[in-house]
Amino acid sequence: MEALTSNDKFELLKRVQKTTDICPIHGIPKIRMPGQPAFCTECQKQKIAEREKKTVLDAELYWQKRKTTDVLNRDSIFDDSDLKKATFQNFEAPGQEAKDNWNAAREIAYQYLEADTHFNTLFTGLPGRGKSHLALSMLKAVNENAKQPMSCLFVSVNELMRLIKDSFNYSGDSRYSEKNMIDLLGNVDLLVLDDLGSESSFKRENREASEFVQNVLFGILNHRNRTIVTTNLNSVELSAIYNPKLISRIYKGIKDHIIKFTDKTPDRRGIEF
Repeated sequence: MEALTSNDKFELLKRVQKTTDICPIHGIPKIRMPGQPAFCTECQKQKIAEREKKTVLDAELYWQKRKTTDVLNRDSIFDDSDLKKATFQNFEAPGQEAKDNWNAAREIAYQYLEADTHFNTLFTGLPGRGKSHLALSMLKAVNENAKQPMSCLFVSVNELMRLIKDSFNYSGDSRYSEKNMIDLLGNVDLLVLDDLGSESSFKRENREASEFVQNVLFGILNHRNRTIVTTNLNSVELSAIYNPKLISRIYKGIKDHIIKFTDKTPDRRGIEF
């Protein structure tokens, strides 16, 4: 639509008709355009101001969600797409250990609802028991119920390292560049690093994590104090793979926040043949 010229506006003003109808809110006569209902100019100004305010608030909410609650769905990195469905409600808990761990995860998630709660959580034990399922369930619970919107992120460590290494092949800036990933993972309010140690378990020569992997993980964890880690390894095995400075970052506030699975809980991915 073309903008009205000064002459057009003048012609419109000449067509304005005053009425004897008084606005009950502002106590002034309403006006009308030919063939249109009468209206109060002050009421119209208020409506325009309210629409503009709503537009601003909607925009603020949109950008707030992009920086907080939308992060989990938009930026998480999975190596198993089926895991995306995980919730506390659909967690299968065959046996007392699994039930106790389910309750412990819920209690810790409740503590993470407070933004000033600072400690790491470690899921450890045998594979296929539900560590990743419970870790993601915790993130979803915090994402949906936190008193103030938080950014939550789930990242497979092995897939993260693969994506970062793939980014070396791009001439321009990649979304998965080392810097971008360290910035993103280092600054979200609550982070899950899933299957820590798997990125080293595929190496044939030794189990020690590469300097590159350790530098990336250190860059992420160095300034964090709210991280959930899942691993199939015990403390001795973790210490053999990672340097002491990185281990100390993983163990921040971890006392009383360790959830362990043993052979008391059956492997949910096990196949008999």
